Amino acid sequence: MRKTVLNIIILTLILISCKQNNKSELNTRELTQIEITDEYKLEFLNQIFSDNSKSRIIFDKKELISNISINIPPTLPVDLKNPKRTISHSEFISDTLKINDIDFVKGQFKKNKDFNISRIKEYGFNVIDIKKYTENKIEWDSINKIAEKYYAENSVANIYSILYITKPIFNKELNLAYVRIRQGSGGMTGIYEKQNKIWKLKYELDNWVE
Repeated sequence: MRKTVLNIIILTLILISCKQNNKSELNTRELTQIEITDEYKLEFLNQIFSDNSKSRIIFDKKELISNISINIPPTLPVDLKNPKRTISHSEFISDTLKINDIDFVKGQFKKNKDFNISRIKEYGFNVIDIKKYTENKIEWDSINKIAEKYYAENSVANIYSILYITKPIFNKELNLAYVRIRQGSGGMTGIYEKQNKIWKLKYELDNWVE
């Protein structure tokens, strides 16, 4: 009798282990099957930059877009049970996009390192090489003056600053996207939704001004 019970326990443990391994393999396959191409990211950026609604972020295609992201991190929620703890940026994005998969977010951060945002020039937008200026130790005041001079020479009215935007993070259905945007002395987090093949601002949060 004892031997029979022991065999049942061992068999149950083996079945649980197999189920967990299968679930892990399914999750791994699911992550690798969701391909977010550079072209998909570029089309997303093209659409939000081309938006002419009241939520538009670019008013003139001559506006300067940074080729790197310079952004203040979002104000992350605090754990009410432990006020000294805040959730990570990846957790914040996962919760915001209702992904419930931090590894999926982290994987996008990793792949985004190779994404060249300068390719947005293919859609007729202007990119300023902030990466080169910072690598050459050019002061930020000088970079801002370069931008101001450019706008003056190109007769761009009422625009004085450079647009900084993070590389987009998407949900698994690829119909929600997360970006951080900085313009001048302020910025916000933008959540965009794709409906009928068009990306539109769904809502913004964590607005800030320096």
